Amino acid sequence: MSGPDSDDGLHPVIAALHERPAGARIALAVEGGGRRGAVSGGMALALHELGLSQAFDAAYGSSAGTLNAMWLVSGRVEDGIPTWLDPALAEELVDRRRLLRRQPVVDVERLVETRYEQVSPGLFQAVLASPTELHPLATDVETGLAVDLHELITDEPSLRLAIRASSTLPLLAGPPVEMDGHRYLDAGLSAAIPFRAAIADGATHILLLRSRREGEVATPPGRAGAALATRLLGRISPAVAEGFMTRAEREGADEALLAEHDADPAKLPHVLSIRPAPDSPVPSRLERDIDVVRGGLEAGRAAAHAALEGIAAGDAADS
Repeated sequence: MSGPDSDDGLHPVIAALHERPAGARIALAVEGGGRRGAVSGGMALALHELGLSQAFDAAYGSSAGTLNAMWLVSGRVEDGIPTWLDPALAEELVDRRRLLRRQPVVDVERLVETRYEQVSPGLFQAVLASPTELHPLATDVETGLAVDLHELITDEPSLRLAIRASSTLPLLAGPPVEMDGHRYLDAGLSAAIPFRAAIADGATHILLLRSRREGEVATPPGRAGAALATRLLGRISPAVAEGFMTRAEREGADEALLAEHDADPAKLPHVLSIRPAPDSPVPSRLERDIDVVRGGLEAGRAAAHAALEGIAAGDAADS
């Protein structure tokens, strides 16, 4: 956890989770990043262990962070978070050999449409029935802007589409996902750190689960890689290519704002960021080494427990 505590010894977000003040809207925002999302998955597991799974009015997710938010909202964290460490699912999800067959390297569609329901039957109905709203963020292909897909979710098929849209990596996970006449791609292009949507919805307190280590920031793509990616992404839309090229700049602005919240917990709305330690074994975006993924998950779990120390199941129940 970054930044000083409030005068009474508790960060305002932690205090709100304890006390549930009148008029508060408490939101969870979950960063992803491909397989790096195992880190925020470990944090979601810690929230469950602390009795906080149902402590939020809404959960906002970007990319793989949407998957973690989905499991938390559904109340089935113990079914879902271990899937990060399932070698069979990892093999199904990421397979570079599919590129030779002109198939998606990252098979998000099979994961969401088939495998998750096999892992936890009734999962999507549980999400729809949850008192916590799920807000999957995605990137609009035509504009390059972040869009909250919550209002488009009306049933299980639309819920699955929204989750897929939020985590469909451009070029790697197949074509954009179509919903309500628009095409969407991974939220990482436009809202990798998904806290601004929570602010726009009137959240008074935001708990932000980060998958990047303390001190780690997004960097611009190298010249050669940028030229190739821009050309390929430009075939999808110029806005998507522009979003890729300006992602580091946009995330830098987010980091600067979050640093202000870290330095001044009283700044409104209250935001508490949890990040893994600088030396944590954070997985790469397409990580296949399960031991590295496990290390990242446990680092996230430990970081959340350390940041929220003192909150017990009884506190959440009394809120």
